[in-house]
Amino acid sequence: MTNTISKPRFEEVVAVTTMKVTTMNLPDFGLKFNAQCVSPMKFAGLRQADYGLGFRMPIMPELVPLVYTSLEHQDKETAKNVIKTLRERRLTGNTGVHYVPEGMYVQDDPDLVNGRVSMSQKALEGKLGSYEERGVVFSDDKSVRFVPYGFSRESQKSSLDLAGNSGVIALTGSEESAEMLAKASEHYKVNPYLWALSNVDSPETRVAILVSDRLDGRLGVIAYGSEHDNGWGSFGVLKNAEGVAEK
Repeated sequence: MTNTISKPRFEEVVAVTTMKVTTMNLPDFGLKFNAQCVSPMKFAGLRQADYGLGFRMPIMPELVPLVYTSLEHQDKETAKNVIKTLRERRLTGNTGVHYVPEGMYVQDDPDLVNGRVSMSQKALEGKLGSYEERGVVFSDDKSVRFVPYGFSRESQKSSLDLAGNSGVIALTGSEESAEMLAKASEHYKVNPYLWALSNVDSPETRVAILVSDRLDGRLGVIAYGSEHDNGWGSFGVLKNAEGVAEK
């Protein structure tokens, strides 16, 4: 694990316009979240939910900094709510996972057709470029990733193993994001866990989820969440004005 990540800043801001809105600002990542959690819902419901004016459902690369920063600032009331949601509701990002016999595709903001996530191997493969990180192949805009089978699943030996896990890098969008999750996992007593399918005979589409287990006290990264489950939650995100365009 590199030493490029220092303790990030976490700012609670209450804005009063026509109504009071509390936000969680992460200036080191150029992100702002609505502190009000939207839950519990199925994945399609979260995709279409009202997160507040200008806010939208976050993708997994945006959700990771929120979890990491909240765990680093557990004295903040809004951070406590993120951690509670992680434990009781499970946090879902707007990121789909598509398993094929060769490996696992990951796509941020996947298509939703008739209320279901729609991911085509041919379309995903066509978006991949030449950039790679630890065996993960990225599209030019990094919104699509592919990793072949062979990455370590289930219980990780240490947070260091989670940081270098190519499956986690594909899910979270970068080595830096995987390192953030690894540092987040150090707040728990038991080593982190990666739930992912090992291989499939035919394509299967799932969604990405983060969870902390109340029973064994560990951070869980889930790569096979069912979009039909009704217990997921998420926090709306708004890109701030620090040179980062809204999606």
